[in-house]
Amino acid sequence: MKVLILSCNTGGGHNSAAAAIKDYFEKNGSRCDIVNALDFLPKAKAEFISKGHVLAYKYAPKLYGAGYRMSEMLPQKGLYEQNAKGADELCKKLFSGGYDIVISVHIFAAMMMTELRISREIDIPSFFVATDYTCSPGVSEIDADCYFIPHEKLRDEFISQGVRADRIVASGIPVREEFLSRTDKTAARRTLGLTEDGRVLLMCCGSMGCGPIRSIAYKIGEVLGENDDLVIICGSNKQLKKDLQFLTGDDIRIKICGFTDKMSLYMDAADLIITKAGGLSTTEAVMKRLPILYIDAVPGVESRNIEFMTGNSYALEADTSSGMVNLVDTCLSGAVDPMVMVRNRERDFPFNAAKTIYETVCARFERFDRSRSESKAEPEKALARSMPKMQKRMMLIVNPVAGKGEMMRNIAEVTGIFMDAGYTVSLFPTKGRGDATEFVKAYAKGFDMVCCSGGDGTMNEVASGMIEAGLNLPIGYMPSGSTNDFAEFHGISSDIKKAARNIVEGSEHLVDVGKLGDKYFINAADFGAFTWLPYTTPQRLKNKLGFYAYVLDGIKDLNKLQSEHLRVTINGVTEENEFVFGIVASSSGLAGALDYFGQKVVADDGLFEVLFIRRPTSPMELQATINALGSQSLNNDLISFCRTDKVEIECLKKLTWALDGEKCVAGSHHELESLRRRIKIVF
Repeated sequence: MKVLILSCNTGGGHNSAAAAIKDYFEKNGSRCDIVNALDFLPKAKAEFISKGHVLAYKYAPKLYGAGYRMSEMLPQKGLYEQNAKGADELCKKLFSGGYDIVISVHIFAAMMMTELRISREIDIPSFFVATDYTCSPGVSEIDADCYFIPHEKLRDEFISQGVRADRIVASGIPVREEFLSRTDKTAARRTLGLTEDGRVLLMCCGSMGCGPIRSIAYKIGEVLGENDDLVIICGSNKQLKKDLQFLTGDDIRIKICGFTDKMSLYMDAADLIITKAGGLSTTEAVMKRLPILYIDAVPGVESRNIEFMTGNSYALEADTSSGMVNLVDTCLSGAVDPMVMVRNRERDFPFNAAKTIYETVCARFERFDRSRSESKAEPEKALARSMPKMQKRMMLIVNPVAGKGEMMRNIAEVTGIFMDAGYTVSLFPTKGRGDATEFVKAYAKGFDMVCCSGGDGTMNEVASGMIEAGLNLPIGYMPSGSTNDFAEFHGISSDIKKAARNIVEGSEHLVDVGKLGDKYFINAADFGAFTWLPYTTPQRLKNKLGFYAYVLDGIKDLNKLQSEHLRVTINGVTEENEFVFGIVASSSGLAGALDYFGQKVVADDGLFEVLFIRRPTSPMELQATINALGSQSLNNDLISFCRTDKVEIECLKKLTWALDGEKCVAGSHHELESLRRRIKIVF
């Protein structure tokens, strides 16, 4: 099981939860990747969110809290729409990584995943892990297969936001395994160089070092015993560390520590913890059985954490630094037994959330996988029982800019044609080279047909994805790009709506595909003089004379063209020579030229049409080549033509090919193979 865990760089807590999940899953044999979901948004927006969060959190906590309270009262549609813009990039990540499961530990990530499930019917189980002791704003906008919440007492709050009760699991908040066990207190103190006779107080305010730590540290010495220690963890806030070192002077009872990877050990050494109310820091302290005294450092979601914990007598809170000093004094003096809150938690607090999450995800994925397998077999079962036929699923891959956006202008009518024919249509717009291949590899197996719209490049990518995935689903093609040799050869209509109707009303045609190394081509693989001429020859000339026009256009500049020294083996015969051009056509690549020369191109015979032109060494040879082309003679001293299912080429340096018009730089040894009748085209 391969798992994608989506976090957000808006503080350390979400990343810590993600790391805890990853550790447990990998320990049990799963493969996991953690990705910052903000990376799927435009860079400027991602930096604004991440840095803006940190700045507001550290330097304008009241503003941060006001913003949170406002978000609780307002609909979150706008927030959803902003995060939904990252869905396309997330989709690419899912396809390229081959993930089976997605777990989101931040609401932004869950919104992106929800958009994929809605707009593209993405068929991957999705889970959401809440990392605060409240139902955060925006939960009502997301759709997940399961919601892991921090405590059973929060169930009704999540249900009130529209979450189905049967999808809620009170797992707790996942923390790293080291927080689930305890080191002997004396041993922990000895390791850290802390007092073994007095009491140890631990004060920390998250990875960014927020809150009124300076004023508390300045005053708390009044209530510390001479053998007590106060350890202050400043996190990544270097300025705070400097300020505290100045304020506490030479008081050896107060230890100032910056960022540390020994937080678990410090908690083992402590008698109580003074902390801000982060979801993760709270849970870590709960797992360590530490009495918790809260500083309300950052109003907002942490205020909700405080309300939950203090409202259930799981923790205590002080509003001011003076109040905190008094609260510490009452705990240390025995006026209040701090262990009462620990005993209250032990009665009903969930432990080992990562284990619960893992077991739940595995069970639900197993059911999902079984259901998916059964649904694939269902049409045959339904036929045997004479039940109504299940609706078919179509994957529609569109290059939205091909043909100046022609397909997108007709998308409503085209999808209407498919829906009228009994298909549910899932749209997959491409954004860059290779997208169509990745889409097919990742998701085509869940569909009955794959249709695409674009130029030869899009069609090539779909065919390549089908072969790489080991699939043989029918492919529908609606040409809309600038180069549509494949469609022209097969007689596929250039009218998009007509092509769509032909897809649902037509029949299947088996077509050969060429293979060069690990790449595929549906038209041709060519190198040398005329390789890029299809994109510079005037379209009116191309339409009239086909490939012969490309050759004629290139001949004019032949003296400027370089040749390649090659050893070519075809049908057991090897020739070593200087070649200015070569083309290995799977079907349509030589169709125009061979029609002109009276040859017949067959799309499913498993044979390439191969044409090589040797380098003329004199003006007479150049003229002989032109005469040969003009007289429809494809075999003379400089021109060779044949049909074969395999071509081997060796050269002294890397050879640059064009596969269906796309540049491909290969090595010094090349094997081209014809895959007979490898794909099914419907028209």
